[in-house]
This record gives sequence, C-alpha cells and structure tokens, in this order.
Amino acid sequence: MIKESSSNALNKAFLLNSCRVNGALDIISGRWKALILIHIFEGMNRFSLLKNVLPTISDQALGKQLKELEANKLLTKEIIAEVPVRVDYHLTEKGLALMPILTNLSEWYDL
Repeated sequence: MIKESSSNALNKAFLLNSCRVNGALDIISGRWKALILIHIFEGMNRFSLLKNVLPTISDQALGKQLKELEANKLLTKEIIAEVPVRVDYHLTEKGLALMPILTNLSEWYDL
C-alpha cells in the first residue's frame, strides 16, 4: 500500500485520470489476474479448482486477487448453501468482454 500523499500515489492518480488505457491496465494488472479470469472462463470456477491449475499461488494471494477482480466488477461470487458451503465464481458481462482482449494481447505478444 502506498502513502496517499507520496509522489508515487500522485503519479498513479494522474496517469489513471489522464488515460483510460492506464485505468484498464491497472484493473487487470497483477501476476495472476489474467490467468484467473481465463481459467474461470474455461470452467475452473471454484477456489479449489483454481488452486489445482495454479499450484504455486498461495491461498492468500488467490483470495486477494479474486476479491480485487470482484471489486472491479470482472467477476461475481455465488455462495451455494451446501455442506460444505460452495463458492462459485462467474465472469460478469465486463469480464466476458475482456476475454477477446486477452486473446488479442496474447497474440500480440507472440508477434
């Protein structure tokens, strides 16, 4: 967490307000976010399933990334009253709209 009055925080705020691309990149940046979104899109929509396909991510990091993606309205969390309780994650319309963009980024990277 950065101090609100630091030059780093002020620069970040300026960049986010100056260019919508910076805002979009800020939402999807992070070591795991793109992979998490892709795996949820492909049906790995539970914490345990995500852990299986991302074995090196810590529980804490996965939970944090899921919360941030939910806060940015890229996914929703559905709590299913079973024993034990089950939580499924689903991409929102905004999250689904991001999938072709991530595909294009992947193809661009390979150029």
